[in-house]
Amino acid sequence: MSMKGTCIQQMYNDYEDVYRNFFLFDNGNCMTCVALYYRTINVLEKKESTCQTSSKISIEEMCKEISVKELTLDTLFNLSPTYQNCRQSFEGIWQFAYEYETRFTAVCNHPFSNITACQRPGINFQIENQRFYMNYRKCHDVDSSFDAQYRYACLGQWVADNGNRYIVAVNMGEEQNFLRFTCFVDRTDQDLLMTKSRTASCSELKSAREGYEQLRLAHVKSETVLPSCKFPADYMGVWYNTANYDSEVTINDTHMIEVTKPNQGKPETVYYVCDESKGTRYMVAKLGIGGCQVDYMCFDFVRRHHSVIRYRQGRLYPLGDFRSVCTWSSFDNNPRWKYQVLVSVNPVAINCPIRGMFFFEQSGQTRLTVRDGVTKFPFDPLLECTKRNQQLSICPDSPDTIKIDMNKCDTLDYRARNVNYKYEILDYKWRCIAWWSEDTNGQLYTYDPEDGFSKYRCWVYQRDEYGQISLSRSHKDSCGLWQTPHDDVTPENLNLKLVLKNAERQYDNCPLQFHDGGNPWSEDVFLTVLDSGAARVRGDIVWFILFLAAVITAWNGIRD
Repeated sequence: MSMKGTCIQQMYNDYEDVYRNFFLFDNGNCMTCVALYYRTINVLEKKESTCQTSSKISIEEMCKEISVKELTLDTLFNLSPTYQNCRQSFEGIWQFAYEYETRFTAVCNHPFSNITACQRPGINFQIENQRFYMNYRKCHDVDSSFDAQYRYACLGQWVADNGNRYIVAVNMGEEQNFLRFTCFVDRTDQDLLMTKSRTASCSELKSAREGYEQLRLAHVKSETVLPSCKFPADYMGVWYNTANYDSEVTINDTHMIEVTKPNQGKPETVYYVCDESKGTRYMVAKLGIGGCQVDYMCFDFVRRHHSVIRYRQGRLYPLGDFRSVCTWSSFDNNPRWKYQVLVSVNPVAINCPIRGMFFFEQSGQTRLTVRDGVTKFPFDPLLECTKRNQQLSICPDSPDTIKIDMNKCDTLDYRARNVNYKYEILDYKWRCIAWWSEDTNGQLYTYDPEDGFSKYRCWVYQRDEYGQISLSRSHKDSCGLWQTPHDDVTPENLNLKLVLKNAERQYDNCPLQFHDGGNPWSEDVFLTVLDSGAARVRGDIVWFILFLAAVITAWNGIRD
């Protein structure tokens, strides 16, 4: 910088979160504007304008030329760098295929060519967390490929406006400065393609596909843990995890494999290996693809019922001691905690806990509307519909399906029977797939393959009085922590509330029934007595009463 002359003026600008210092230099003959961009504690980038002879130009006018994109960015490295933790830049083990622009054009894809960056949390030797290794292996079908190992220290990273991520490192085995410092470029929205510079310049890398050396990366699992226990046999299958959006869990005898698909980036895979169990608690080893350490955590399962598995999980521990990992204090101590839910990707419909024919009122952010039909009121020349209602029904002909007609024709004929209006189409058909009781409220899961937002919906329901039931539906596929049947808008994105009122008529053959979800494993038979004191009695009690009456009758006969 001393060759530019004397610094006569300075200006600072942090526009668009880029920290820039502008310096105006005068060498006696002309003036030059130099802009320095702060990238990391070890790296600066520099742009400079042409040397102009006029002495009346302000620094703002002189530095306008800096914004021209054609000007080259020069990279400046600290010759006595402060090494940084590599966790943000590289973590885990990555297998890579490599090719060069000038050296050879073929792709060398050897299974043991890898980047190894294993940072160990809490290690006393901090320098170990600031290093990564690049291991090159020779491919027999690529002549110019080679065997080599390079050790790098991380110097930091930054993200450009176009989404390119720049990672800078120093080769610990190189002495020449123009070869010692290296720049890598990948994308923030995908990290499977990367380019590497040949010299100490980041400007020669245009994108994650254009550069001196191209790398194609793939995460590999670095650790293996042998299972020591088994999960219950009825847990095996493929499940949808409602705790993580768009997450699929595959369970076999000894492993749970969870694949999460974020909105941006590649899918993330986590392995859980069954290590020890006691009762409903299972200690598992957690292995992430690309991670270098093994963590242990505890799952507390509720015995499977219907098409769901309910669970909660504890915090992570570095050591696999069951007494520490699966202690009850390792779980969430929030007094309002709830179980998380795994739902089968191929759910089986079951009888709904609510039966009957209802008119309903709705409120909330996303209300039900007419979904099907060419028009709201199709023309039928033979019948005239004089009354319409919003109807919800769960009747004996399909007790596992909630049917909703937003424009149900409620006209009766002269025999007080419903008119068969042939153009009517159901707007919604939800299949009941699970129900239970939690926090004194019933919870219900429904399945609708035509729902564009989520096929699975969680409801909280409660009986207000004999002929009235309230339900609230969450916005996503899991019920909120504070969700109640009487909410219509909550901070947890609850978006619909229904108030059902019994509307069964004499010939509808759709009696009102209700189950509070207290025992989802029961298969008891219920008697519904329709009289002024309508009640529902457990079937085994009824048979016991009948048996007791028969015994008393027989005993009286013997005495006589």
